[in-house]
Amino acid sequence: MSKQEILDWLKELVYEIDVKKWLRLLRGLAIFIIAVLILSYVTDYILHYKIEMTFGLRGFEGLTPTTPDFGSIVAARSVQSVIMLFIIVMAILLVAMFTGRDLNLVKLLTLVFHSFIVVAVFASLQAPLALQVPRASFMIVDVSFQNVTFRNADLIGTTPKGEIRISADVVRVGYLRAFRAYPNLTLPDWSYLGVSEAEEALRNTQTYMNMSGVSWFEGGVEKISDKVDLCTGNWSDVSYDRLLGRTSIRLSEDIPLQEYLLSLFSMFSTLGLVVYNTAGFRKLYEASWKATIAVGLIMFILLMFFGSL
Repeated sequence: MSKQEILDWLKELVYEIDVKKWLRLLRGLAIFIIAVLILSYVTDYILHYKIEMTFGLRGFEGLTPTTPDFGSIVAARSVQSVIMLFIIVMAILLVAMFTGRDLNLVKLLTLVFHSFIVVAVFASLQAPLALQVPRASFMIVDVSFQNVTFRNADLIGTTPKGEIRISADVVRVGYLRAFRAYPNLTLPDWSYLGVSEAEEALRNTQTYMNMSGVSWFEGGVEKISDKVDLCTGNWSDVSYDRLLGRTSIRLSEDIPLQEYLLSLFSMFSTLGLVVYNTAGFRKLYEASWKATIAVGLIMFILLMFFGSL
């Protein structure tokens, strides 16, 4: 094959490719990425400047709860957005296959990527509200840590072999859960308590700990305990490598209007995705109203359960 024949073949191949179709897909991908970034910036600002978090656990009051960095927030928002995109695509594909339509995957992805312009718009509307919303205070009442170090510690707890007392300059714990519980060891259902009820629960509970992978030196010999439960005690200092999970309660009963609006815009963002993609489904597949309504309902239900922003 001559050089000219190769060039002619390449030209013919380019002509056969629908360049506009792929450019529209790339434009939609760019919109998707921009929406994720806007969401991430708004979330980062709220977490760092509009939420004050303290520990309501005895002995941990001096700790400062870690806040996710921007990279972690972007990663979390990206995963969340990809899940939403997957739910929308699968809902449309299922109905399209059930009704015997050609799937048109590239056009479908183009549609769904472009629908995230709704997310970008509502996230942008949240930004000025986030600037105005007053700082909210929360207290952590249940927390899990990884790699905790106690200094000048005197701890009392129980093990499968019975009661144990640990007194050491340094006590290291692989995993620790600290929580507030009543003297009978029942836990308040913090998520259902109002502010006044939560304050009463705080007065009537005390801090306990469940620990695993505990090590310390006693008489120059390292001792290890796989598990120490219902531990209480005193220490001069505590630090941790990683906060794994937490339960917090709000300390203020009054919720400002801006917070309600932030929540509404988040809900409108999800509803906007449903409406945009439902209308796009009807146009793309020339679907009946029954199929269109079915797609809309499936998307709405799944997004409310698994992918709401």
